[in-house]
Amino acid sequence: MITLKSHAKINVTLDIKGRREDGYHLLRTVMQTVSLCDFVTMKKQPQGITLSCNLRYIPTDERNIAHKAAAAFFEHFGIDGGVHIHLKKHIPCGAGLGGGSSDGAAVIEGLCRLYGISLSAGQKAKLTENIGADIPFFFYGGTALCEGIGERVTPLSALPECWLVITKPRFSLSTSAVFSSPLIAGTYGDDSTNRVMSLLENGENAFAVFHDARNALESASISLCPSIAVLKELMLKNGAFFSMMSGSGSSVYGVFDSHKAASDAFGRIRAQFPSTYITKPCPRAVEFI
Repeated sequence: MITLKSHAKINVTLDIKGRREDGYHLLRTVMQTVSLCDFVTMKKQPQGITLSCNLRYIPTDERNIAHKAAAAFFEHFGIDGGVHIHLKKHIPCGAGLGGGSSDGAAVIEGLCRLYGISLSAGQKAKLTENIGADIPFFFYGGTALCEGIGERVTPLSALPECWLVITKPRFSLSTSAVFSSPLIAGTYGDDSTNRVMSLLENGENAFAVFHDARNALESASISLCPSIAVLKELMLKNGAFFSMMSGSGSSVYGVFDSHKAASDAFGRIRAQFPSTYITKPCPRAVEFI
């Protein structure tokens, strides 16, 4: 039996560069893994894939990304065996934090360990490319540029030291609903990603890096969930020097220059929004423990 940490991510930037013929939007985004994580415990079994979770509302069948990842692994390698997976969820769902994709990546890492298979990050990404657009990033972790629909990943210079408070409002957002918004078309062409990459390469501090960060999906998401705008303002009022939505929402993060500032804000914001977390950037997406 093995247990892994599967870390959440935030989007430091998110630019939309266009749209493919199949309808998928082309993105350029800087992603960053953070210390907030789920725990994935795995145990070999003779046949089949079974899955359990500490949260009753999480599906434990073929709809779950962790289950899909395991199925792809066994099908690809033709292995006569199985696995039981238990998810202990801490990353909120429907939040733009990549919890499901991170769990899926952890399952692939765990199955490679359990069945003695060695794969590069690129091979793991290829194996799961049809399961979830964010999964390839979680085979790299840290700070990385993700392009296309998320399948092309390039590691970057590390994000400078900072602290983060992440809050998810009660309302979750459908990624497809956000990307269907007519507000998105007006954001094509912005390039906050290149600006942030240049600042990272030059070793600038967190204040400078986040100053140029943008999320092209924010306006569309706020139109569907006004609480996002409320949370951004609340983060700034409580000492964050920057605040932005992660992914397609609905979570919002604030960036702080010290643990004390983040801790003080965490206490005040959590009193109003229970799904609030204090965390920081970390260099890995999946860790064996």
